[in-house]
Amino acid sequence: MFKNLIFIFVILFIASLSGDLKAKCPDIENIKVTESYGIQICAMPKVDQKYLDHAKKVMDKLIDYNGDGLVDNQMAIDKVISTGSPYVVFSSGREENKFLDEFYSDEAFDYMDECEELKDEETCIALAEEKYGTWLAVFTNEMNLSGSGWDATIEEGLHLITHMGYAQAYPGIFGQHKDSEIAKFMDIARGGYFEDAQRRYPNGAYYTYDDRSCSYACQITEYTFWAITSLRGHHIDRAREIRDEWRPNTPEKMREVDPALVVFLSKDEYGIHF
Repeated sequence: MFKNLIFIFVILFIASLSGDLKAKCPDIENIKVTESYGIQICAMPKVDQKYLDHAKKVMDKLIDYNGDGLVDNQMAIDKVISTGSPYVVFSSGREENKFLDEFYSDEAFDYMDECEELKDEETCIALAEEKYGTWLAVFTNEMNLSGSGWDATIEEGLHLITHMGYAQAYPGIFGQHKDSEIAKFMDIARGGYFEDAQRRYPNGAYYTYDDRSCSYACQITEYTFWAITSLRGHHIDRAREIRDEWRPNTPEKMREVDPALVVFLSKDEYGIHF
């Protein structure tokens, strides 16, 4: 889902000229809104309340993973909040389009052409998101409310936290650009630096994402997601399902395949618990 939102980010460039408004759940009639430690979560009017409740429950766990009642990394969460970047639940593509129309100002859309003229999409996206935020979303047909098996609600919620939280709070460490610390780990995992996703990777690569619509920043978001959720045991029974993209699907395999990455993610200062 994250990669499908890349085109949306382009729209936001230089929107700072339109004022100091921050992105948040838009004023749509009957939209459902709640919060998780200050991060807004919104569901479109036709989305059943149970899906919004589930999204909040998942986000609460992602933000306070060790369950001590405290935010695991307040600096990262404050970054998400300061941009007003919400987590959204949709039940259809039509709802997504409606949300898009209401979420951004007319001025932001007007600057789309200027953004494209820069011919530097990654810079365009980064500047826009830093000033005006963005949103990550999950569709109800992707959500698993049973508590058993994989749930895409976790993936999209974690994308929001790492993309608009950690990457903004620690640009040299978790920044979604070449030469950040997490980017260096990703390049090792893929057998080298590749600005674009590849159809084939060198032998020994364990992260083999091949969707060429996913930018380098997007690839880092996906890599960070796979690493953290594998260490949390979310993919123990998904080896065959995810092997085209990710190999070390268990905590044990993570420690065997890339112990340096595990040490890096385990640093107390980052508050990433397993």
